[in-house]
Amino acid sequence: MTDGKPTGEVLVAPSTVSRKIFYIAASGVLTFLISNALEQPVATSVTLSILIGGIALMVRFLVDFERRLAVVEALSRAGQKRMELLVGEAFAKIDDATELFRLIEASKLPPGLVEGLVRHSSKITPHSPSIVYQFVQAELQDMSECLKQLAEGGTVTYYGEDRDWLLGLTTYATTSIDAISLASVDRGLWYSEIGQRYMEAQRQAVERRVAVRRIFILEPDDDADIEWACAEQRKVGIHVRVLERSRIPAALKVQVLDFIIFDEVVSYETTPAAAVTDTDRPAVAETQLVLREHRVRDRVRVFEALWDAAHEPGAAVAPAQRKA
Repeated sequence: MTDGKPTGEVLVAPSTVSRKIFYIAASGVLTFLISNALEQPVATSVTLSILIGGIALMVRFLVDFERRLAVVEALSRAGQKRMELLVGEAFAKIDDATELFRLIEASKLPPGLVEGLVRHSSKITPHSPSIVYQFVQAELQDMSECLKQLAEGGTVTYYGEDRDWLLGLTTYATTSIDAISLASVDRGLWYSEIGQRYMEAQRQAVERRVAVRRIFILEPDDDADIEWACAEQRKVGIHVRVLERSRIPAALKVQVLDFIIFDEVVSYETTPAAAVTDTDRPAVAETQLVLREHRVRDRVRVFEALWDAAHEPGAAVAPAQRKA
């Protein structure tokens, strides 16, 4: 016990056989001397000495036994508490693992996909290269937050221009893709590498009988780039219309932004930045995936209103002719 509190350890004073023999012998000698001083017969003195020595031996034995029993009981209680703690932690971990596996089985995602993620991520340990460990940890945190927002129907934000979301959603769309293209975001997109990949993904979506529609919002200084982009997209089966900004209904002017609605469930939205890139393509400040039902419905309403106000594009002009 330290400062009045039990420490879980009991200290036992050393007790040796020689010390016990000394105590017993001293008791016997002292008893013999006292009885002899009282002028008792020698036989009586010896008998009393032996008796007192035996009693001292028994008392010493009982004291040692009680002390050792107390030590055993203290160790037993401490061991029991430790065992209860370990068992409780083990059962808690088992419960967590059982609940996790139950959720995996209840999920509509392929079980092997989730199990593979767990198995592969478990191979990254603090003993891995620091840069790898920190990078994987950050990626898993971002993925966890992304899945949380997707599952709860929230909003996921990527700071900058994303390509994986755009191509992935286009690849897995099943019913419709409705897009509004602003020159402030899409200028030069269709000549770029990501634009070509996006065009191919849309072509494959059309082959899967996905209805793809796009509205180009025309600025006063737009040239044959838009006409060429319209012609190229119509070649792959995309329904295209154009709408001059001046002809946007007044009630919708503040609601027009660059967005793509996939299956009327997810809205992919981009916000342009003030800067431009080295390729003269507008820079994108952030990209958002919006799953909030009321916002997606609002985007669908805006798109349908603009689609009704838009019209078919004019004749296409090839890039070579435009540059000449």
